[in-house]
Amino acid sequence: MTAVTKSGTEESIIQLKPGRAAYLERRRATTRASILLAARQVFADASYSEAKIDNIIRAAGVSRATFYAHFESKFELACAIYDEIAPQTTALFARLPSLARKDRAGIRQWLNDFVGIHLEHRNVTSLIAQLQLFERSFRARILSDAEALIDLVAAVEGTGFADAKGPSDGARRTRARIRLLFNRVAMVCAEVARGELSPDDAGISLELVGEEIALFLHE
Repeated sequence: MTAVTKSGTEESIIQLKPGRAAYLERRRATTRASILLAARQVFADASYSEAKIDNIIRAAGVSRATFYAHFESKFELACAIYDEIAPQTTALFARLPSLARKDRAGIRQWLNDFVGIHLEHRNVTSLIAQLQLFERSFRARILSDAEALIDLVAAVEGTGFADAKGPSDGARRTRARIRLLFNRVAMVCAEVARGELSPDDAGISLELVGEEIALFLHE
């Protein structure tokens, strides 16, 4: 393996033995994970705008040079935190078309699992909301990912979600309906996870969005 190291403006290429290269890769992955964990803690204690790279460096126990060897900016670091949980959300939505309209228990379990994602990553969901306010490019990323989720459920034939495929006016209307539905589902699950609703109101809200989901599913 060839490793490239930088010192000032000079570059040197070092040939590494496979064992040494594997060790360095593991160490790099461990350091990156430590920075991400420290960043989660710092972002939990301070808003995105108030959180400082110096605080993250101290929490991670790394040097400034080490931090910048892994992340170019606080924004790139925040995006990496989002990237850690995005596949979990994608996997959840991939399950949606497999549910049946009359499977109320299955729909409710799907919603409970979505609430569980918000609970597991409660600090990250707050960070994501802030990023959309402070970083325009991140808002564009969220909108793009939302459209990808619609494409994901629309790709499965045999449900109302599939009606969102294509350039027709009908498909565009269906796509808009799904977009609105997913926004409501995400909002309700976040409210339930944050404990903003009483148990009775949480149950009612989840039931109502569950009924909306059922309208798109096959018999």
